[in-house]
Amino acid sequence: MDIINHNFDLNLYKVFYTVAQTKSISKAAELLYVSQPAVSYSIKTLEETLGGKLLYRNPKGVELTPEAEKLYDSVKSCYQSLLVGEKLFTEDTNLTHGEIYIRL
Repeated sequence: MDIINHNFDLNLYKVFYTVAQTKSISKAAELLYVSQPAVSYSIKTLEETLGGKLLYRNPKGVELTPEAEKLYDSVKSCYQSLLVGEKLFTEDTNLTHGEIYIRL
């Protein structure tokens, strides 16, 4: 797959990740500080982009489809890598971790 020519919206994956974590559209909306319709719209947009259903809605919330479970595993891994990278960056810029380079 050619990543350069593939446009995707990381915010859609952030919404998907949060819904998958909470198993609830309303809880995800609360955590993301957006409305429930905005979360539903993001999920619908991602479903249309990917060409398949991501969630089953039930009285207790939502459940991932088998295909979405596989996607979630990848998204979770990427999201956690981003958090680690962000933490390392912050530690380096705050001089709490990292290396000091002296140029001669």
